[in-house]
Amino acid sequence: MRVITKQFTKEILLSTAFVLVALVALFAFFDLIGQLDDVGSGRTMGQAFMLTALSLPARIYEVMPLAALLASVYVMSRWAANSEFTVLRVAGLSPVSLAVSLLLPGLILVALTYFFGEFASPPAERYAQEVKSAARHNENLTARGYSSGVWIRDVTKNEAGEDVDRYINVKYLKASNQGETGGWRMFEFDPNGRLKVLIQSDSASFEEGKGWTLHQVERYIYPEMNRGDNRPTKSAVKLEKSDHYLLRSSLGPDILGVMTAKPDTMSMRDLDRYVTHLKKNNQQTEHYEVAFWNKAFYPLATLVMIALSMPFAYMNARSGGVAIKIFLGVMIGIVFYAMNNLFSYLGVLNTWSPIVVCLVPTISMLIIAAAAMYMVERR
Repeated sequence: MRVITKQFTKEILLSTAFVLVALVALFAFFDLIGQLDDVGSGRTMGQAFMLTALSLPARIYEVMPLAALLASVYVMSRWAANSEFTVLRVAGLSPVSLAVSLLLPGLILVALTYFFGEFASPPAERYAQEVKSAARHNENLTARGYSSGVWIRDVTKNEAGEDVDRYINVKYLKASNQGETGGWRMFEFDPNGRLKVLIQSDSASFEEGKGWTLHQVERYIYPEMNRGDNRPTKSAVKLEKSDHYLLRSSLGPDILGVMTAKPDTMSMRDLDRYVTHLKKNNQQTEHYEVAFWNKAFYPLATLVMIALSMPFAYMNARSGGVAIKIFLGVMIGIVFYAMNNLFSYLGVLNTWSPIVVCLVPTISMLIIAAAAMYMVERR
């Protein structure tokens, strides 16, 4: 059994590496073609190649399940065509024993998928943002879809220990150092919804353990108004100007940086931190929770894809050549990706449970694999 497991592991890993190189090279080619449109308008050819190279970890993460499926189908089909698998069945290899033998290469590929998704892709994406900013001669990052900058809510306590509700607008973050930002506008409300303070600054910098230091600050302090009294108040808005103002807040560059990145390109750690922040501030979390659980369960699809290849080992040569079986593998991979994206969008739109939304495509494929194994075993 150890010899069979070792042989399966060797052939599946080598085949997966070959398919992975082919798929990633194809995607990289199209990515490079897309980069060429910007060459000559601020972006150099070297930067185009750099951005293409930085997209490779994300591409590997995306296509790993499909590569594992195609590689496993190829290995199973070849063993069936050469009658090697027939010999193993005669020797007493059961479907359960086959699944155990395929578990080792599956776990190795799952670990590699987690590595690229958690540790390789997010830093590469952040560096790609820096390269793009340098190409535009603009080192500023802003929130996706918002020309006014990053908007974020922070429910916390002020310097006096009072509960306050802050709405903060940060014009931009520096691409090379997200601890440095552009201008701030901060609206501070009390628990009753009364505007207490408006702060404006030209820029800000973050210092770990202290908070944000706002530079060239204008601080407007509004008088307390009696809601039941419509008469004009004699109290005036108080303006305080200062070169620096220390703002203690639970917000850090990591939280602000989330707004400039796509959830799919973030690590689980960053997503978990931002979801916690949103829940603390009573904000919607569905989109980021779906992205988090998708990150958690997506690598496990690699293991399921290898399980889907098992029925191909029970098909004899008359059931179709290797090319036809590879084609079927590609179709299965396309169906999986379509289901994964479809349920992600439906989960956000209908506020379904993020865990269920992310598990349905994988569990569906696992059920299909079990049904296919049952059918070929009964023949």
